[in-house]
Parts: sequence; C-alpha cells; structure tokens
Amino acid sequence: MGALRLFLAITVAGAALTMTSSTAGAQSDPIRVLYYPPWNISKLPMYFLRDTPLQKKYGLNIAWTNPGSNEKLLAAMKSGEADIVVASANHIAHNNASGGPELKLVGNTGFNYSAFLAQAAIKGPGDLKGKKIGSGEPGSTPDQLVRLALRKLGVDPDNDVTLVHFNDSRSADRANSLLSGELAATMVTAEGMYEMAKSGAIQRLTRLTDHRQLKIYAGGGADYAISAAFLRQRRAAAQLFMSAICEGIALSRQDAVKAKEFVAKTGRKIDAAGIDYLYNLYVTDVIPQKPHLKPEGVELALQMTAALIPSAASMKPEQLVDAALVPELEKDGRCSF
Repeated sequence: MGALRLFLAITVAGAALTMTSSTAGAQSDPIRVLYYPPWNISKLPMYFLRDTPLQKKYGLNIAWTNPGSNEKLLAAMKSGEADIVVASANHIAHNNASGGPELKLVGNTGFNYSAFLAQAAIKGPGDLKGKKIGSGEPGSTPDQLVRLALRKLGVDPDNDVTLVHFNDSRSADRANSLLSGELAATMVTAEGMYEMAKSGAIQRLTRLTDHRQLKIYAGGGADYAISAAFLRQRRAAAQLFMSAICEGIALSRQDAVKAKEFVAKTGRKIDAAGIDYLYNLYVTDVIPQKPHLKPEGVELALQMTAALIPSAASMKPEQLVDAALVPELEKDGRCSF
C-alpha cells in the first residue's frame, strides 16, 4: 500500500504534459470504449458522457461497446478492441496478467456498495465467531469479498466462522436468510438494504460496517483504464475523455432528475422511493468528488487476479496505473466543476 502511494506522489509531482498534437488531430479516429456491466450506479458519470450532450460538448468521437458478459469483455480486451475500458480493476489486472495489450488504470468513480449486517444480538466482530455467515459461491468474487471483510474485522473466515454459500445471482436469498435467523450475518447490497428499510426489518439488525469503511473498493465496473499505446499516441484525447468524466461526476449531483433516470435502469423492479434511496446513497457515500485512483482497489484487483492467474502475484500495483492523468487535469483546471 505504501509503495503505491509513494509511486502516485512521485509520478504526479514529476508529471509533465508532453502531448503536442492538437485536440482536433487527437479526435480524428473514434475512441473505442468497452464498458461492462452495462448498468451500475457507480457509472453515473459515464452515462452523462454517453447519453447527454456532454459528449458533443467535448468533441469526442466515441464508439461505445457493451460486450454482454465478463467473458466477452476479457476476450475483447485481449484482442485489442479497446482504447478505453470502463470495467472493474480486476478485469484490467486479468488482461495484463494474461498477455493482453497493456492497459493502465487512470481513475475510478465508485464501487458496489454493500453493508455487513448481523443479528441484533451481535454487537461487534468478536460476536461473529462460531456463527454462520452468508457468502457467495465458493471462490466467487462475492465469496472473496466476504472473506476479505471478515479478515479486516479480525475474524478468520476459515476457522472462526462457518460460511454458508449462496448462488451469486441470488443475493436476496442471503438477506432473507439473515432475516429468518438462519444466518448470523452477511453482506447486504444497497438494493437489499432498501427493501429491509422499506419493511422496517433493518431496525432489527446490527450494522457492523460497510465496504466504504473497510476500503473494499471492488465491483461496479467503475474503474477507468486506457491502453498504454493510446496514452502514448493520443494523450490529449485521453485527457478530454477523463475531463468529461470529471464533469459527469458534477452533473451526477447537479442534475438529479437525469441521474435518477439512469439509476432507474440499474435496478430490478425498483420503485420511485428506491430510486431516491439508491441515488442519495451513491452520490453521498460512493461516487467521489474527483475520479482519482484508489490504491486499495488496485491492490485488491491484483489479489483477486492472483487467485486465478498465479503470475499476477508478482505484479506490482504501480505497473497497472498511470497516476498522472487526473492530476494533470486538476493542475490545468480541467477537473473542476
């Protein structure tokens, strides 16, 4: 963690604008953007760029592609079909570790929000020991994140508790099992929290912590990566794209009506009150003021990738990032809205 922070500081301090081509020249060819998953609240800034006049304002010629699945995303990245990728950092690490064209993480606009909720009798992490904890399928991303959360709380997921595994696509089952008393605790998504709040059931539970407090910045597909070749050859275009994302962050807060239209597309049968709940939660606790890299998220991406590709264990976080791009924009006043 310390090494990456030092790297960020040194890189930012020594960064210089070396791109001499004009903005018009930089935009001569379409910018190929891959994004997945297609809808997630942490992507609000990207939706403002994609689906409002913001793209035209910045003169950006973008070809947007949703591959349709994690597998297709990874295949498209590896075959060099992207100049910019808006996905999760572990996808970027997986691409680089498996021999795909080098991508550099340059920014982040959020993560999947979940809270660690427990039975009312559980007052602290120590009370979890000996209890049943809800998790995802063995080895899946939700399972890895539950294990990480437990370790951060000082609980050994293999020896101190019994993990009960649920199908990853049925996160509601974990929440229902918590409410029924089958589980002592589990991670509950923002959507699940809203349903519990609406029914009043959340008042009967203990909130131990959440992903933001634990600095588990994962999921949501809101990490921004740019190919190393594109950064070398068309850095001005990369700067324009991320400057537009900066403005998209501001618009996420300033234009609540439009933002909530996007939020409505991210949930399943979500009602108006739920849209308000999720919007307020994400713009308050998840989407940052500026799209800075999150060192903890980069390190977590490498840890998750190493579980699948052993060679990733030797990769350093600084190999995966371009730490200077967003600070360049801030220095020039192009990330202030």
